[in-house]
Order: sequence, then C-alpha cells, then structure tokens
Amino acid sequence: MRRMAAGVAALTAVASAATLTGTVAAQAAPATPGVTPSQVTIGATVPLTGIAATGYSEVAKAANAVFSWVNHHGGVNGRRINYIIKDDCYGTPGFGCTGNPNTVQLTKDLIQTPVFATVGSLGTPTQDSVRALLKSAGVPQLFVNSGSKDWNNAKQYPGLFGWQTSYTVESKIIGTYLKAHYAGQKICFLGQNDDFGANGLLGLRDVGINPTDVAMYDVAGLVTGGAGYFTPFIQKFQSDGCTVVYLDTIPQATDAALGNAEALSYKPLWAISSVGADPTTVGLAFAGKPDPEVGAISFSYLPASTAANQWRSWMRKILSADKTDFPNFTATTPLDGNMAYGIGWGVAFVETLKAAGRNFTRASFLHTLMTTTLQTPALVPLKYSPTNHQGLTGGYIVKVSGPTATSVLDPTVFTTGPTKASKLVRAKVLSTRVPAWLIN
Repeated sequence: MRRMAAGVAALTAVASAATLTGTVAAQAAPATPGVTPSQVTIGATVPLTGIAATGYSEVAKAANAVFSWVNHHGGVNGRRINYIIKDDCYGTPGFGCTGNPNTVQLTKDLIQTPVFATVGSLGTPTQDSVRALLKSAGVPQLFVNSGSKDWNNAKQYPGLFGWQTSYTVESKIIGTYLKAHYAGQKICFLGQNDDFGANGLLGLRDVGINPTDVAMYDVAGLVTGGAGYFTPFIQKFQSDGCTVVYLDTIPQATDAALGNAEALSYKPLWAISSVGADPTTVGLAFAGKPDPEVGAISFSYLPASTAANQWRSWMRKILSADKTDFPNFTATTPLDGNMAYGIGWGVAFVETLKAAGRNFTRASFLHTLMTTTLQTPALVPLKYSPTNHQGLTGGYIVKVSGPTATSVLDPTVFTTGPTKASKLVRAKVLSTRVPAWLIN
C-alpha cells in the first residue's frame, strides 16, 4: 500500500508477484510503484453507497483519519500517505448504489494509478474476485476487511493479508461461551451464503454446537426482497422453539432478522457476529423505538465501547481532528465499532510503514509485516508470519448494553486457531498502550 521513493539511484528489488515469494533475483528498478520521495499512495475499494454502506462506509474513512493525523504530524519517515478510496457498492447494484459495483475494474484503476498496495478493501466476494489480478500485478493486498479464511493462503497469495479475527475463530469463542452458559437450549443459525456464513457455522460445529435449524440468506435476495425476505427464516426458528439465534449477518440483515422477530413477538437470545452487531449501526433501524438488539451477546477483538482504554481516547482525538471525513464528530458522538475497526488497521499500516524504514520495497515491506509485532488498538498483539496471514487471533465476549454501547460480558481474552483441533488459550498480552510517536 505504500509507495516508497527510490532515494538515490541505486539497485532495488523489483516487486513483481514472483518477488513477493522471494524466488526471483532482484532486478534494477528506479522506484517502487506508488512511492515518491514525499508520498506513498495506497487505495481501496469499499461500499460508500449501497446495501453495505450503512456503518461500513465509515471504516476506510476512519483509517484515513489515522493517515491524516500522521500526515499532519510530519508523515511516516518523511512521507505523507495518499489514500484513494473507490466506491464499489459491495459489488451489489441497487439498494442505494451510486458507485461502480465493478470491483475488478475499480481495482484495475488503482493498479494503473499506481498504488503501492491496496489497503483495507472490504468484502469477501469482492476481494476474492481481485486476488489473482493483484497478485499478477505484484500489488500487495493488505488488511482485507473480512474475516474469511481466504486471506490466510500465503503459499498461493503471498501478498494477501487479512486483519480481523476470522469468522471461524470468532464463532468458536462465542460457541464455547454458549455451551458454558446456555447448555441444552436449542440454537438456530442464520448466515450469509458465502464464506461469512460457512466459516462461522464451521466454528460452531468445531466446538460441538449443531444448530437445530440452519438458514443461509443471499445479499441480492435482501436487496430485492427487503426485510420480508427474512420472514420465513425467523418463523421457522420460532416454530422450532429455538431460544438462541446465532447471526452471521451484515448490519442490514441483522436489522431484518430483529425486525421480523419483533413483529412475531419472538424474543430469543441473540448471539451476533461482530460483523453485524455494532449497536450504533444496527440501532438506526429502530430509532425512536426500543432497540431489540440490547441484551444480545457478541464478540469483539477491540475494547468494548464502555471499557476504559487509552486507545479509545486517542481514537476520539483523531476523529475530531479529521473535519473532512468526520465533519460532525464531537465529544458526544458515539465512537462506533466501524470507526474503531478502520482505525485499528490504519494503525497497523502506519506502524509497519514506520518499521520498514525510509528505503523500502514491496518485498521488504511484507518482510517487515511478517516479522514485527504490531501495537494496535486490538485486544491481542497483531503478529503475522510466513505461514499466518489471517491477522488477529482472538478477543472476548461482549454484550450490547445500550442502543450505542457494548460492555464486557466476560473479560477473559481468548485466542485460538482455525481448525477443530485448535484449543482456546487465554491471551497473555493485551495491547493497551498507544505508541508515543502517534500521540505527539
């Protein structure tokens, strides 16, 4: 994602797809694409409009608030960060889409710009569609906004990295909590019919939860059918007596599920993936009415909104300072999960860029990323390796305690692996300190 300037006329490693694997000898290159002596240009495709824009449109903007803060304080190793955000509507035409839902074309535009890397592009299906394209162009695909296991494929896609805890790990941790506190109760599952739902269901089954009912929804079906598209799913859960409903849903689908249940006077315990649980985002659909999400349990790899934490104070400061992306953010504006998420991987990028030094290449940047423990707002340290490109590996259980608030339900931070054999382990280190260079 960052372009670095060539510096003096010296021989540097050319960053092709092959050089990302370290198998091709370095060739003479005058510069790294996207990097000049004064600037690093990166880009992303995200839903600024369309069905996923509510809440999710804040994510890349919050990362840009990090970049703007750093730029205002002298940049990183003398370079400013130029972040280009393209609206791909989550790759789904209709339902408010005014951008270009052709993620492939928008990614080609970024490659031609050129960008040093894509950083923080959002969506499993959209980013799956451009993996091969970015690899062939030698462009790193960093911190994809999705918990799909697709990002942990270092052998085939050495320049591809996730950031958030995977859907499978998340559901294993939630599932373990459900087994301990809701043993013997019927659990139903509603998930998105892609890696989101499939990976989440896999995690539940890995810890011994076999849902009474499993329903998978289609985003296009939600776009065309509206909330009524979910009615048969919720009716079936109610008739089968499920007292716990697990949702692997985007916020708009969470709203549809909760709204249908309200209409049916159906009040199960909701266990909601972090992807679709942010109370500020979900609560928009219930403004002026009791929020049915209050009381739901979820998972978080970032501090709960009511938790005292140095990072959260810093987040508010940088969002308040960014009058371009967040012109109306004030001391009383809720700091929602989408904002915190974008800030999290924005910090990961600038921390890696700083550690990579002034004279870096795409290959050396990726080497730095895989050999440096990063101090981000997350509850566990961020540490990649040549065999682990997934990102964060754990978090804790939270409760939606108000229309805009989450609180810690179980303070134990667990980490685990993506396989059935991976056991839950208590995290030994929590990241709570903001690096001094980001504060000043």
